[in-house]
Amino acid sequence: MSYCVNCGVELDPTAGSCPLCGTPVINPNAPVDRDSPTPFPLRRREVEPVDRRSTGLLLTGMLGSIALCCSLLNRLAFVPHVPWSWYVAGAAGLIWIWSALPLLIRMPLPVCLLADLAGIIGFLALVAWRTDGWYWYVDLALPIVALSGLLGGSLAYCLIRHHSRLTTLLVFLIVLGIYLLGLEVLIDRFNGGEYTPGWSLIAAAVILVVAAIFLTVRLRPRLRAEFRRRFHS
Repeated sequence: MSYCVNCGVELDPTAGSCPLCGTPVINPNAPVDRDSPTPFPLRRREVEPVDRRSTGLLLTGMLGSIALCCSLLNRLAFVPHVPWSWYVAGAAGLIWIWSALPLLIRMPLPVCLLADLAGIIGFLALVAWRTDGWYWYVDLALPIVALSGLLGGSLAYCLIRHHSRLTTLLVFLIVLGIYLLGLEVLIDRFNGGEYTPGWSLIAAAVILVVAAIFLTVRLRPRLRAEFRRRFHS
């Protein structure tokens, strides 16, 4: 067994030079094995790109088959008086929007986010329709989805504008605090009709303190440079 005299890395018996620094291997007690296959290829090749459309069509077929099979099983065998296959089909459609649709159609990030939100709204509408629960759908589900869209939209905006990780984290924390406050308001109004500050206020206060720390780092060049050096951002 040989070691590189320059960097000290352990060498394979078939290596004529160090794969890291290129130093020639000279070891009279263990000559280079020229007959055995090398542990790594000698020619550089590019990895073939993934066929996005074929992958998207494969996912479409799989999800469609699951929805169809569950529908047939529901009607013919398993609890035909309970339409549980509707929920499976709706979940399959939601997964299709999340996974297969971006592979079949190239869409910018905001359009993908809108498609995801539309899928969630549609799936919740399906559940509300089958359970006669339009009251919670209108008063609770839709506002929560809108708040979630605000949270995701803020992150998408930072990614599109290529903001730094520190700025993106700062925006995320601020919007997260607003999201938690709005979430408790919606839940309290849905349950009792009156907002009582509670857990969201505590969480928002903690988030505000953390955001203030990051804002201080963001505004001071020396602290910002140290942060980037520490976290490679």
